[in-house]
Amino acid sequence: MAQSTPLQFTVPEMDCASCVKSITDAVHRVDTGAHVAADLATKRVVVGSDLDAEAVIKAIESAGFDVQAAA
Repeated sequence: MAQSTPLQFTVPEMDCASCVKSITDAVHRVDTGAHVAADLATKRVVVGSDLDAEAVIKAIESAGFDVQAAA
């Protein structure tokens, strides 16, 4: 079951559909039930998951992206 409050991140290098797929795949490797939504215009990724923010950040970083929790 996903968290009631989605986690939000900024991924500055995310600039194409392939980036979105890489990020989504990386998150799904650590939580197959996670909901991942990405907005290329704002460089924002929203993740609905039981994982904590640090686990999601590590997953996205494993795909080769810098990531930070969004304010």
